[in-house]
Amino acid sequence: MLRIINLAIVIAILVTAMLIIRQRFIARSYYIELNRMQNQTVKLNEEYSRLRLEEGTYSSGLAVSNFAANKLGLVQPDVQHIVDLKR
Repeated sequence: MLRIINLAIVIAILVTAMLIIRQRFIARSYYIELNRMQNQTVKLNEEYSRLRLEEGTYSSGLAVSNFAANKLGLVQPDVQHIVDLKR
């Protein structure tokens, strides 16, 4: 009878040890995934900040005017070339 109890205790200890090892492996995997996601978050925040600055630059009328004048060759019309349309 004592041998059966000892065998059951040894089996329980081995099973518990295997479960602990498995849980530590899972915890390490989650920790690695968390670090990867935190690094990705930092990179995305940097890119978002850069894009916000770029948006601010291009949303100003000055950037549009410079592009129209330099790349498209457009000029500001004179008063004599402006026609008012009324209904």
